[in-house]
Amino acid sequence: MARRKETAEQLRARILSAMQGDIGISEQMAQPFVESIMRCFAGEQPYFPAGERSYPTPQISAALERGCSVKQVLRDFELSRAKLYSLFPGGLPRPSKVQLSTVSLKVETK
Repeated sequence: MARRKETAEQLRARILSAMQGDIGISEQMAQPFVESIMRCFAGEQPYFPAGERSYPTPQISAALERGCSVKQVLRDFELSRAKLYSLFPGGLPRPSKVQLSTVSLKVETK
């Protein structure tokens, strides 16, 4: 993953925006915290791990059971092949073999 190169002002704006969105405080109230964070990490490149991603396994399973190809599921749900297989350790769900009947029932009318 590429590293993001940001100026100090861009970083200030990102922190401010996150605080306003996550906490719901005004810009005026957030500014002292933003400045404190900027001073605290000045000259450093701290590592903040990415948040844990959750996957919609029921929807993925349903897509596979409907007969969607693995390639299509990977594309639709933005998954790697390794991640898809790790989500289903017992094996990927198979398409259901239930087929719709094309035979129509004859109904007698009077």
